[in-house]
Amino acid sequence: MLLGRRFVRREEVTSTNDVAKALGKEGEPEGLVVVARRQSAGRGRMGRTWSSPSGGLYVSVLLRPRLEADAVLRMTVLSCAPVAKAIEEVTGIRPELKWPNDILVGGRKVGGILVEGVSVGKELDFVVLGIGLNVNSSQEGLDAPEATTLSAVLGREVETEILLTSLLRHLEAFYTSLKADEVDEDDYKEMSCILGNWVEARMGNQTLRGKALYLDHEGGLVLRSEEGLIFRLASVNETSIKITKEEENEGSLLRKT
Repeated sequence: MLLGRRFVRREEVTSTNDVAKALGKEGEPEGLVVVARRQSAGRGRMGRTWSSPSGGLYVSVLLRPRLEADAVLRMTVLSCAPVAKAIEEVTGIRPELKWPNDILVGGRKVGGILVEGVSVGKELDFVVLGIGLNVNSSQEGLDAPEATTLSAVLGREVETEILLTSLLRHLEAFYTSLKADEVDEDDYKEMSCILGNWVEARMGNQTLRGKALYLDHEGGLVLRSEEGLIFRLASVNETSIKITKEEENEGSLLRKT
């Protein structure tokens, strides 16, 4: 098995991605897995912090795919599916996926993906795929009312080591398929809570409303407005999305907020 050929375990780090990136720059081979009990500066998209108290699963994987730099979006989006499959396998809970990188249960966030690439020219030198999951953390420790934990949903604690093992196995299968450009996107589509729904996407001070049609090959989200115009969302770090009702999508396509 490639993933987990070397483990680095820490009690606390700024973020597991920071540790994996530093080792990647030193020439660490792919397959490294960094796991921490806590993160003091966990982060997500758009510069947001990720609350990382004890009880969660915080893990980063170092990968060296021979892909172009723009493949990071596709990896970010589609890697949510193997993470969700691991959660379902271990807990019986079937998560939903919210583009581009959120994992939800009952409409509340239980995890997220942060993929960071280091490039040389147009090609990736290496990628760090970071995962943060709210597993057995206390609700109060999350500092986010819109979030929940797997243990809160189940009513019992989850064995994090069993979840980690399942997670790495599903990620390895995904990575093998990704390198061969043979990723089966059906799993993602079946678990998506965005595709087929009307959504509101915020990009800076603009709001775009439309129906989410499909993912393109690069992982971009394609929308159709009520006026019939087609738009593509591909800026992971600048776009936030929420589902809206169809009747709320009347009016102009772009609105200042």
